[in-house]
Amino acid sequence: MTLFKKKKLGKTLSTIPRYRPNLEVRKQRQPAKNFRQNTEKKLLRLRSTSKKTKKIIRPLILIGIGLIIYFAGNFLFISDSFKITKIEYNKDTVSVEDENPILNYLENFEGENMFLTDTDTEELYLQETYPEYKTIEIKKSFPHTLTLELELYEIAANLITETEGITRKFIISENGIATQADTEDPSLPYIYIETGSIIMVGRIAIEKEVLDFIMEAITDFENKFGMRILDVTYYETAREVHLHTERYFDVWLDTQLSVDEQFNKLKQALPKLNIYEDDLRYIDLRISGQSGDKVIYMPG
Repeated sequence: MTLFKKKKLGKTLSTIPRYRPNLEVRKQRQPAKNFRQNTEKKLLRLRSTSKKTKKIIRPLILIGIGLIIYFAGNFLFISDSFKITKIEYNKDTVSVEDENPILNYLENFEGENMFLTDTDTEELYLQETYPEYKTIEIKKSFPHTLTLELELYEIAANLITETEGITRKFIISENGIATQADTEDPSLPYIYIETGSIIMVGRIAIEKEVLDFIMEAITDFENKFGMRILDVTYYETAREVHLHTERYFDVWLDTQLSVDEQFNKLKQALPKLNIYEDDLRYIDLRISGQSGDKVIYMPG
């Protein structure tokens, strides 16, 4: 007897082979040659059709745009839709008693097109032609009306001139334009002028800068020295102004110097020069001394 028995061995299993993935790059399948050719033909046909369509559409679009421009232009600029048929005016600013020349001028635009009428250019032309007006405004009131608005310069002074023994009186506006002839307004200052020019209504009688100087001198002298100015004489060639005071002496001023500068000299001279009691013929403030306070005067 054997103490140990041999173990029975089971059936031997066959070895399982190891799975290895195929790492080879597989080539993609190429489409068939006929299919590729058919696709290319279809693309060519589509492109050809698209080009033909564009060739047809472009002219149609251009024709359409042209028709729109034509009819719009005809409506806006040629038809009667925007023809000027009425000229109106602001009755508060425009006087028609003596046939206002600007209103008469605008009547020439009746029948013209509103869009083609350049009111800005016309305003500039009228401003140069009629300088007595401070503002000239032409407004468009669509579709058929032009409206005129005018603003005159305020009247400023009486202007008296003597040429070859003939004295003429004018009323001048604040910009120096003669607005009326052979008349006067006692409520306005009187300015006598020595000039070689012929003064005409509607034209510049005295430079605006000189007129402003004179008006400032009158106001400042009366306010600073409490003495009334009866009238003023302007010597155009000498560029000087003589203020004739209520005490019948004159104050000579240079239009090239400021009013304040010249009156300050007189103010500084008052302790030595009594303009309220001394008998004087004139005071000359035109000459500047080194100290700036030189005053020349002539006793009466």
